[in-house]
Amino acid sequence: MTRRLLRLALTAALVVVPVSAFAQTGTVIDWGPDCYAWETGYNPVTHISAPGSQMSIVGIVNQFVGPLGSINPNTPGTEYTFYISGFTTAAGTAISAGGTLSVYTTNYSGGTITIWQNSPRNAAFGTNPPNGTVPSTFTDGTLFLSGTIPSLKVAVTRFNSNGNWLSGNADSGDPPNGTWTGGSALESVSAGGHPCPWRLTGGWDMKPSDVLAGYTTQFDGKIDLNCPTAATSSTWGAIKSQYRD
Repeated sequence: MTRRLLRLALTAALVVVPVSAFAQTGTVIDWGPDCYAWETGYNPVTHISAPGSQMSIVGIVNQFVGPLGSINPNTPGTEYTFYISGFTTAAGTAISAGGTLSVYTTNYSGGTITIWQNSPRNAAFGTNPPNGTVPSTFTDGTLFLSGTIPSLKVAVTRFNSNGNWLSGNADSGDPPNGTWTGGSALESVSAGGHPCPWRLTGGWDMKPSDVLAGYTTQFDGKIDLNCPTAATSSTWGAIKSQYRD
């Protein structure tokens, strides 16, 4: 009996137990209302995206949080802008009609994002993009971050009676599927030497009164990180010692 217990104790002392957790870091980049989208196959009357329509988005960052919180994007003479491109909808917009409301849902895939630090502030939306300032004035300066966004789901609710928009949301999905690929701030959004996964989400406003001429949507959005914490090693003996009186 004593020998068996001794063997168990020696075995336990040699076992290394990885202790890890997954921590939600939260929002790191926020923007709005200075952000607008446009599409190649969008009907401005019916507000429907055709199959194969490609969507692009440009915007101006107004806040960095968390690991990027030491950076003030509103410093005079400096701006942080971004360009989201490559999103394509294979099936176009699907309409789910109810008695009072209808939901317009469009699924996109294949997106990329680049975020730029530039001086002086020169970003200009203009009208009917792409144009002389879009996306060029949103992609100049130094590359701050770049990444890929495999998918994005846009769902907007509309009144059947008068055609007015009620609310909308864009979301790249949970669990987060965005991947950082480069830029000067890559290390700040990485953990353990690996870029953290992230989620693109926010309000999707299609009210004509809120959207600039030639654009389809005003996007008040953000990026949330979901960083794994570094794994640590321990032994059964160390773990058991935490529960001793």
